[in-house]
Amino acid sequence: MTKVLIRSLLLTLLIFPIVGCTKETKNRTKVFTMGFNPPENSDVVQTNGDALAKLLEKRTGYKFKTFIATDYTALIEALRSQKIDFAWLPPFSYVQAERLANAVVLLKSVRHGTPYYFSAIVVKADSPYKTIEDLRGETIAWVDPSSSSGHIFPKAGLIESGINPDTFFSKQVYAGSHDALLLSILNGTTKAGATFANDAEGTGGAWTQLLKGDDQKKIRPIYITKPIPGDTLSTSISFQKENPEVVQKVTDALVSFKDDADGQAVLKNLYRIDYLTTATAADYEPVRVAARLLKVDLP
Repeated sequence: MTKVLIRSLLLTLLIFPIVGCTKETKNRTKVFTMGFNPPENSDVVQTNGDALAKLLEKRTGYKFKTFIATDYTALIEALRSQKIDFAWLPPFSYVQAERLANAVVLLKSVRHGTPYYFSAIVVKADSPYKTIEDLRGETIAWVDPSSSSGHIFPKAGLIESGINPDTFFSKQVYAGSHDALLLSILNGTTKAGATFANDAEGTGGAWTQLLKGDDQKKIRPIYITKPIPGDTLSTSISFQKENPEVVQKVTDALVSFKDDADGQAVLKNLYRIDYLTTATAADYEPVRVAARLLKVDLP
């Protein structure tokens, strides 16, 4: 009887580690990768992305590392090839990623109390330009072909109002980033440029957030677009299906940052986000409409 009991106990000890090693336990030994888009200085994004990863580790128990993409296209490709598990995608890049990488949106950014923002076409404050019509025959800078506020929405707005940017402007260039675009206007390389704005009145935006001192007053908006849905935290459908508990805990943790001083600071430093709220694919239909106006081929 004693031998039978001992044998049963040994079998239990041998089996227990196998039974007890749940998928959740395995997930805690993995390192999940979060990809970030580089709207400004990549070193700054790296620092803030690392800070977010560390705070998420404390809140969820999972380990994270950061991936800083060279551009929006590289970020989408990283999600498609499963190099990253989560991606901070701006609106148009998310819409592209839906088709190219089977992306699914989880959260959207809230700034200044609203889950959307705007685009502004801006000029140098002491220039004679007061309206878009005044820019006929002049040069304009866009941020990036895939930038919602720096290209897609403002150009779509012009087309909707009957202006063909290809013939209206004498030259169109891509600055590569919002801060570079502002500098191109300040130094006279271009007469105007499109960048993000915080509100429909144009009281603040890239020029008040990325420029310092008196330079903030040297930029003036002359055109504001329709609202743009906030940029996203997304993942892929396959990752969500395979790791539902990871996705849920990460989502819950990020939403809870709204009531967490450390979380608020991290989001503010990262992309000037006040807090995050849940999002659906339907929220981004205005972006798809703008893309169709530009005849952008969504794969």
